[in-house]
Amino acid sequence: MTYKICGYHLANSKSGLRSIQNFHHYLDKIIPTWVEIKSDGSLEEKSSDQEFKLLTGLKKKRSIMPLAQNYQLNSRVSNLLLNDSAARERAIENLILYLNKYGFGGVNIDLEGVKIGNQENYTGFIARMAAAFHQEGYRLGLSIPAKSENSKDSTWSGAYNYRLLGEIADEIMIMAYDYHWSGGPPGPIAPLSWVQDVIDFAIIEIPLEKIYLGISFYGYDWIIGSDSSAEGLSYYQIKKLIEKYNSRIEWDQDSQSPYLRYNKGSEQHEVWFENQESIRKKIQLIKEFQLAGAAFWRLGLEDEGVWEVIR
Repeated sequence: MTYKICGYHLANSKSGLRSIQNFHHYLDKIIPTWVEIKSDGSLEEKSSDQEFKLLTGLKKKRSIMPLAQNYQLNSRVSNLLLNDSAARERAIENLILYLNKYGFGGVNIDLEGVKIGNQENYTGFIARMAAAFHQEGYRLGLSIPAKSENSKDSTWSGAYNYRLLGEIADEIMIMAYDYHWSGGPPGPIAPLSWVQDVIDFAIIEIPLEKIYLGISFYGYDWIIGSDSSAEGLSYYQIKKLIEKYNSRIEWDQDSQSPYLRYNKGSEQHEVWFENQESIRKKIQLIKEFQLAGAAFWRLGLEDEGVWEVIR
């Protein structure tokens, strides 16, 4: 069975555009962050003319599926929108107008920070949107948080009903990363055993042919013993750190993840990330479970050896 490769692209990111130019032939779909939905249902477009021309010159428009996110990823925006039926309808109408204008095959919705109390409104919004999209011949994708059980009290993932969303949407990207996140203690971003637990749960709830495993390309640099958030890094930046501080990549057997440590003056740093080898193991899970494919966050941050794995 073949699996599809999707890559998220941060609007107007130079490293992302370089990656697309160099490796677009490996990508079945590009998901650029080109749309933000405001709490009143209006849209803000984020692509530049130059970027739009570049992407549409390299890929057919049906292979570009813009990501529509809550404005500035503000959770208040998500919840205000979901609590206003007129705003929800306006958002759907505006997204259809956007697709009619540009000729893309559909949109991927990434509404983050939805409160558990808004689960019904969120599911209803997605169902209404899917019906309206399908009537116009468009596809609806979703990017949703990873979870390995139906925890009702999870503030991060509790509002996303996998079973119902799996019936409604055409494709679902499960963001299987940030197991350790920038605001918490250091550790692997996507330990392999947890990713497998996420898949085990997802395949019970969602049809296999709709599931895309979200895989991270970035790393986090934590200062040990500090209250400050970890700094996000690209693989290129991690290589530079290794050179500058004469460090080396270690391998954590438990999580099947690479990491490194270095000292900067009196600060002790710990960096966890994904590389060619850790991503190879996640792609192996996609093959074993016969999922639809991979969705990489995000283009331009990767260990370029990953494309050799994909090839």
